[in-house]
Amino acid sequence: MGPDPMVRSHMRIAVTGGSGFLGQATIQAAEQAGHEAWSFDRAHGNDILGSLDALKGADTIVHLAGMLGTSELFDAPESAVHANVIGALRILRWCEQNGARYVGITMPPVFPSVYTATKVCADRLATAWHEAYGVPVSHVRAFNAYGPGQKWGPGHPQKIVPTFARAAWEGRPLPVWGDGEQTMDLVHADDVGRMLVDAAAHGDDVTFDAGTGQAVTVNELAEFVLDATGSTAGVEHLPMRTGERPTRIVAEGEGWDRLDWKPQHDWSRVAASVEWYRSPV
Repeated sequence: MGPDPMVRSHMRIAVTGGSGFLGQATIQAAEQAGHEAWSFDRAHGNDILGSLDALKGADTIVHLAGMLGTSELFDAPESAVHANVIGALRILRWCEQNGARYVGITMPPVFPSVYTATKVCADRLATAWHEAYGVPVSHVRAFNAYGPGQKWGPGHPQKIVPTFARAAWEGRPLPVWGDGEQTMDLVHADDVGRMLVDAAAHGDDVTFDAGTGQAVTVNELAEFVLDATGSTAGVEHLPMRTGERPTRIVAEGEGWDRLDWKPQHDWSRVAASVEWYRSPV
């Protein structure tokens, strides 16, 4: 099935969490495709658990706002449920009442974590609102997104590329949780943003894999980062964190048959991201 022919070529897209890492990439992708896009987030005085008035005029909501983290959310499970589940429900109801399309972001359900549980619940709620109320819904399953500007350090979830890059540039051993043979699917944020925008044209409860289909082990990435930075500090193996377990994650291509492109793995893009972290930010 292809895009809905009733979807206008020009969309008015509100991106919840639009000032975040993937939110900025989504707004950029939307504008490059000729759509109007704006951010709905706390940086602009908005909250998905508060007034939704600033969504007015949108015909499409790309819903990215929520609490991130793996082991971190075990310390705040109630807040995570409110933000990630109740927040998604409020956005879905707004779409129902305002005739808007909904694009949600989800993840491979591989970790026994609070975050995974909340995202699975939000995903199922979106399907329920599609079936019960006819809300056009699309899901984007994001794999291991990376790119310049991804947050790192205290107060932020520990994402692997910035964590490895900063450790390498500072001459510290790269922290590898477990044996490092678990795999990831590294996908550039620009590709995730583009897929979130493209997904809106479908709306029949379809899921798109925002991944490349190429598995990379943690050890392979660590070796690449050490080589790229010239670091001789090596790696430090640590116990797996709460809410994580060894996994083999790779996109299988769901939804790609509907698109005329797919994300590509590119070590040069990884290298550019590593270089971006040379200076503390």
